[in-house]
Amino acid sequence: MVVVIKKDAPPSAIQDAMKAIAEERSTRKGFDAKKYAGKLKRGLDGLTYQKELRDEW
Repeated sequence: MVVVIKKDAPPSAIQDAMKAIAEERSTRKGFDAKKYAGKLKRGLDGLTYQKELRDEW
């Protein structure tokens, strides 16, 4: 969201823009990262995989 506030805008216009930003943020759902936590299906342990990758360097 982009809000343009002109230099000569009255304080009430600035307050209205701030309220609009706050309302937009409260209605946004966002990304639920917890849904994907621990869901990698590689068949190996994470630590083992990390060690293998580092050995290739």
